Amino acid sequence: MMGSIAAFDVVVATLFLIALFLLTASVYRLYLHPLANVPGPKLAALTSLHELWYDCFQGGGGQHAFKMREMHDIYGPIIRINPWEVHIDGQADPAFWYILYSQTNKLDKDGWFYSGFGSGLSMIATTSSDLHRARRGAVSSYFSAAHVRKYEPMVLAHISKLIARLETCSSNGEVVDLANAYRCLTLDVVTSFSVPEPGKMLELDDFGKGFNSLMRDFSKLITLQRHMKVVIPLLELIPDWVGNAMDSSGSFQQLVDWRMSFVKAAQQAIHRKGIPPPGQDASILDTLYSAPELGQKDKVMKYFVEEATNITGAGTETTASTLGLLTYHVLADRDIRNKLLAELSAIGGDNTELIVLRKLERLPYLQACINEALRLSNPVTGRLPRLNPRAPTTYTTPDGKTTYTLPPKTVMSMSMPDLHFNASIFPSPHTFNPSRWIDSSPEHLKEMNRYFVPFSKGSRSCLGIDVAKMELVLTAGNVFQKLGKNMRLWETTERDVSWAYDFFAPYIPVDAKGLRVKIGCGP
Repeated sequence: MMGSIAAFDVVVATLFLIALFLLTASVYRLYLHPLANVPGPKLAALTSLHELWYDCFQGGGGQHAFKMREMHDIYGPIIRINPWEVHIDGQADPAFWYILYSQTNKLDKDGWFYSGFGSGLSMIATTSSDLHRARRGAVSSYFSAAHVRKYEPMVLAHISKLIARLETCSSNGEVVDLANAYRCLTLDVVTSFSVPEPGKMLELDDFGKGFNSLMRDFSKLITLQRHMKVVIPLLELIPDWVGNAMDSSGSFQQLVDWRMSFVKAAQQAIHRKGIPPPGQDASILDTLYSAPELGQKDKVMKYFVEEATNITGAGTETTASTLGLLTYHVLADRDIRNKLLAELSAIGGDNTELIVLRKLERLPYLQACINEALRLSNPVTGRLPRLNPRAPTTYTTPDGKTTYTLPPKTVMSMSMPDLHFNASIFPSPHTFNPSRWIDSSPEHLKEMNRYFVPFSKGSRSCLGIDVAKMELVLTAGNVFQKLGKNMRLWETTERDVSWAYDFFAPYIPVDAKGLRVKIGCGP
């Protein structure tokens, strides 16, 4: 009896201590924390479960970016979105982007936010600004504009394969989901850079419909991993036969094979010590292995696998979604389509040959269409958290009435869509209007270019910007030049290509029908 009483007392004491801890932590976060005076919902200041709910559960997940927009509309230009982070509104205060992300502002990344991308070894997940500089420097020459242009024939070969597939679908009278076709193209292109054995997604009969859907689900899991660090490790324990039994379409095995390709690529790079066989170009992993900026202790299997995985992921969905949105809006507006086709036809030359980059880069209306697609698609919809580990940051609201002192290690973030949908910079911001990049005054064009940040800016800007630009220009130019006259939307609305979920990259609604087109269906 005495033992039972003693055990009961221990349980009661434990519960009391837990309750006391939670109460103390709550009081501190709400009233005593250095960020207690920053506006925002009390629940967000109290716990990250507020963010978890919108990130992973509300409306199917991926809704926190939209919730932050609501919060800014209620609370103002700066809000507290979790116990340790503030978010600044790019619509109310776009100028702060250059304070937060300037080239000279050596801020670290927030390890909690980027933990979904791996253990912190890859560039995207590297928190330290100094370490990131070394890791970026290791491959910066590989991604230089001059080096990237050497791969133009390879990109054109993939585009030629895409066009051939679309022409076959046209002759068969098929309806094509171009959104999936573009994902196959971008995956095949980026793996041609990142691994010794590129993907062959363009050869799949259905343009990898099941695999692309599974990749979307995997992106959602990366977001969940941010909040629950055991998610992906537990998934990796699932035997292949179990996954295949749960997915009869074969998409699970495709995903397993896709991930294993990075393991194989890492093994090859380590085995050959970064030196490719004669006649074969060096991959990104070969370049990393040979880089003097990295010590031998850094050149481990896990690092190469994470780097290859994240580079491939970054170069697939972002570029594909931009191409999809561009194609929809060009086909949906007869005037825009006619202007673009007229510009492309003026190039002249043999219609059987693909147009090279140096010719397409000179076309102002094509470039304007690509700019609008990048602005509306927002290749990265997720916020970009940074922190100053050494010094406080001062933030003054645009009206000059309130100044906040944010102590060292306070996480601060802004979001690309807030700038791109800023009506004072981009009038009618949700309208696809290529002419704004041609007809605006020099002063207005300068302002638009300043706040046009699809690849971010500063020391952490997108490393693959020249790859993405080359791929966008070559694909859009050649697809419309070869097929644009007879390509029509098929039961597709703007909703089918619009951003509905933020899993760092933008994703369309789950029930969207895709970017469905028919080719050769008459004028």
